[in-house]
Amino acid sequence: MRNDIININRKKSLIRSNELDKIAIDDMEHKSKVRTGFSEFSKKLYENTKNKILKELDATEDDWNDPKWQMKNRISTVDEISKYVSLTEEEYDNIKKVSDEYRFAITPYYFSLIDFNNPNCPVKLQSIPDIRELDEGGQLDPMNEEQSNPSGRITRRYPNKLIINVTNACPMYCRHCQRRRLIGKHDKNTPREDIDESIEFIRNNETIREVLVTGGDALLLPNNQLERIFEKLSDINHVEVIRIGTRVLSTLPFRIDEELTCLLRKYRVQLSTQFNHACEITPEAVRAIDLLVDHGVLVRNQMVLLRNVNDDKYCIQKTNEELHKFRVINYYLFHPKEIKGINHFQVDISKGLEIMKHLEGRTSGMCKPTYVLNAPGGLGKVPLVPMQNIECEDDGYKLITWENKTVRHKFTD
Repeated sequence: MRNDIININRKKSLIRSNELDKIAIDDMEHKSKVRTGFSEFSKKLYENTKNKILKELDATEDDWNDPKWQMKNRISTVDEISKYVSLTEEEYDNIKKVSDEYRFAITPYYFSLIDFNNPNCPVKLQSIPDIRELDEGGQLDPMNEEQSNPSGRITRRYPNKLIINVTNACPMYCRHCQRRRLIGKHDKNTPREDIDESIEFIRNNETIREVLVTGGDALLLPNNQLERIFEKLSDINHVEVIRIGTRVLSTLPFRIDEELTCLLRKYRVQLSTQFNHACEITPEAVRAIDLLVDHGVLVRNQMVLLRNVNDDKYCIQKTNEELHKFRVINYYLFHPKEIKGINHFQVDISKGLEIMKHLEGRTSGMCKPTYVLNAPGGLGKVPLVPMQNIECEDDGYKLITWENKTVRHKFTD
């Protein structure tokens, strides 16, 4: 009798397993079309462009792996782009017009990830100026950061945490940057006296337990300047968490070395980064991730949902699964802010909700970030969740599973 029950349960289990296989196989087929930094196409593209740049600049492999060389040789004019790719007259003129208004700069490394034959290459869209940036829609400071600055270079929007902005410099100026108003014409680090004033404000406010050191890209500061900031913050008893905001993992991974990772570990600094597409997750990026994680540095990813870059459920799933594979925590999926000049990146909230609904049940919980919208005026993050999952009834709740099956849960007495 027991064997009969076991056989019946096994048959039912196999039927269910086959149902799940069909879903998984369909997902795998769609995800296989998402380019990653480890694909043969990406590796070949990278090596070809890299070799062109090294030849043009009469540089070596050691130069390429040197973050200072990468910064010194950033591609920042349309004429420099033209050395490596053929532009139409219209493309040339458009990039020139936009760059006269909004500066751009791209590390040779990140430039080598661009597929110029694909007009919707996610790396190209994030780094090459687009004529649509001259659209007047949006605001320069939608987060009202200029009026959230009580001292020094602080931005404070929450009761127990705040930001210190330590530089306007970045290895690559994202075309969707939320602080593009601060990029200006030159890279500038925040003066020491402004940083000290910021730290003194924190010292005098015991409500602050968490500090995010960001920019620009905070990891462009030299190690001695970073250590000075970390040391001063660590000396404040009520500061329990120090975080650093950076995109060097995706734009300048050579910045991550033994000395820096030891520094971050010494002060227990947690790292927030930004990968927006799986094609940015390259062997070079993973080397940097491994170095950080192996040294005990917590790495979280804060992805931005961007039209034509990653506004596809399989793209998001694949990217998050790649990050999970390499021990990066999927933290936030940011809805794009209404910043002047980036309207072409905007997506409807319904698209983000569709993506989050898709991730339910189809991937690990560690691959599902929190989808958030930053409320205008600096009022903080608002979590966005599919509302159709739960409905209150007379005797309990009606719940919808990831397969759109209905289950019920009764009220607790």
